[in-house]
Amino acid sequence: MTRFLRYALEHGRKIRAVFLLEGQMVQKTVEVVAYDDAAVTLRIGKKTPVTLPMADLLGCDYARGDHGED
Repeated sequence: MTRFLRYALEHGRKIRAVFLLEGQMVQKTVEVVAYDDAAVTLRIGKKTPVTLPMADLLGCDYARGDHGED
């Protein structure tokens, strides 16, 4: 999973993520602002970035139309 986070951060790309937000499981296309072993900061759309515990990030993948070929 950190592979996708690193890819998004280094290349300025968005990824699709499944995570817990306010107790609900959601899937969104997000921009990775920062991450470390304990937390990840994501920007959902144009809103203010949200910091989540790494445990709340359930999965991620390339965004639609992106195949990681860079």
